[in-house]
Amino acid sequence: MDNMKFYSQLAAPPAEAIKPIQGGNLKGKSDINPQWKIEAMTSVFGPCGIGWKFNIADEKTFQCGDGQILLFLTVALMYHDGEGWSEPVYGCGGDFIVEKNKNGLVPNDEAYKMCLTDALGNAMKCIGVAADVYRGLRDSKYGESHRTEPQASRQTKAATKHTDKVSSYQLAQLQTMAKQKGVDVAGIAQSLQLNNLRDITAAQWAQCMNSLRKRADAQ
Repeated sequence: MDNMKFYSQLAAPPAEAIKPIQGGNLKGKSDINPQWKIEAMTSVFGPCGIGWKFNIADEKTFQCGDGQILLFLTVALMYHDGEGWSEPVYGCGGDFIVEKNKNGLVPNDEAYKMCLTDALGNAMKCIGVAADVYRGLRDSKYGESHRTEPQASRQTKAATKHTDKVSSYQLAQLQTMAKQKGVDVAGIAQSLQLNNLRDITAAQWAQCMNSLRKRADAQ
């Protein structure tokens, strides 16, 4: 059994799925597009309700002393591995359902949706969705070492990033994705004019991964 099969396929979001946060306490950082997480789950397991599903395992509200009310949801996520359903994978999300701002106490009619999105994302994280971001391998609100580096250093790293060789982990991820999509790995190396796929650069790897994601699965 390949213990990293699903994890590897779900780990790397494309650049367009990582968006800058424009306001609030996390302004200047980035977040992962929640719709991409659903797309990633669907691409690996199939449509929601058929290849993966979830239910609300717990719901709680907490009264704050100033009149604000916090809502917490826990979801149980399950996915189909071809033989049967997995055990539940739990994730928790929270937000204010009544929040205090300059106008006083106001209800948040988006609270349930925001909590559900947060809870699902945390459950999906456990099986590898956007793992590269959470590990700090990509810029995000979870990895901010790039914010403390001198600008010149960041520019130098950015210039060399696309010519760096990929890790064995990334190479395995590409090979797994290619197999799933019915693409010959040797053909990928040949199309890139590489003697060996191990010589693939980070830029070439990212391009190949994006192209493979757009292909239909092999039947």
